[in-house]
Amino acid sequence: MSRSCIATRALLCLIIGSLFSSSAFAADPVVAPEKLRAVALAKAATPTASKWSTKLTLGGTGSANSSSHVVGAVDGTTMQLGLLLVGEANHVSGRNEWKNAMKLQHAQTRTPLMDAWVKSADNLEMQSTYLIRMKSIPWVGPFARAKLQTQVLGSYDIRPGESTIKYQDAAGKETASETVAAETQTATTRAFEPLLINASAGFFANPIEKKKLAVKLKAGAGSQHIIARDGYAVTGYAKDTATVTLKQLETSTQAGAEFELEANGEVNSHVSWKAKSRFFYPLYSSSEQKFTGVDALNTDVTATLSVKLAKWASLDYVFTLKRIPLVVDQWQMQHGLLLTTGFNLL
Repeated sequence: MSRSCIATRALLCLIIGSLFSSSAFAADPVVAPEKLRAVALAKAATPTASKWSTKLTLGGTGSANSSSHVVGAVDGTTMQLGLLLVGEANHVSGRNEWKNAMKLQHAQTRTPLMDAWVKSADNLEMQSTYLIRMKSIPWVGPFARAKLQTQVLGSYDIRPGESTIKYQDAAGKETASETVAAETQTATTRAFEPLLINASAGFFANPIEKKKLAVKLKAGAGSQHIIARDGYAVTGYAKDTATVTLKQLETSTQAGAEFELEANGEVNSHVSWKAKSRFFYPLYSSSEQKFTGVDALNTDVTATLSVKLAKWASLDYVFTLKRIPLVVDQWQMQHGLLLTTGFNLL
């Protein structure tokens, strides 16, 4: 055998031997490089990011005003104290979004006209919305929503002077009347009455989704179910005769078309605003009360202007305007300037 052949065989044996002795083919994991081991352990310990986002804020509202020998004002102190609880639980997965919101607001007011605290606000709202963003146009897609709205505590009518109470049935026919003394509590509705349940499905469009300005629209078919027991709603008060009219609430179901427009934004880091309007026009109603044209339209408008005073306090102007013909065939309006405090619990 020539010297060249022997050298060639020796070189091949050396190459094969080095390959099989390499760490790439080693069965014992102890020989793995320490840097690779550290990277592998770090990746295994990294937690998976949660797709849920939650928030729960507890706050309060309050105002006070005192007058003494002021022309045109009653001597005494007017106070308002309120509780506010707001929560969110949202889930995002790809093009799917599930948004849940809850708001509980309650306020009591005391004036020099009556030696009693009177409920001035009592509202509980719960809403769940599921929407799917289209792949080609992510700011458009179908949605489905359910909403519940009611009061937590029972209500009553109370007047500073003697008054006459006239009771009417759901159709508006007078059924009874009575005279009550000053500061007498006349029961109107019980806790969680009336209970309004809304359900809707259709399409949404969010053409603008920025911090400075966000615009959201929803349109589709909806239903409204009003659950009432033996409660009454105050539909009128005649000052000249001190007569209060109470109309009995009626359980009913309606179905029709729904449209909603919502907008919010920030003027700067301290001033923000939001507004929302919802319109529901029934095409079917189980109620004996029949409304046509514009009179049948259900309207709910809210607007808020907030000035941030601190991380935990803001000065808020709140305005609400609503009309639900089957509950009260009148415009219900509330507005006020409140000092609101809030602390994040979650």
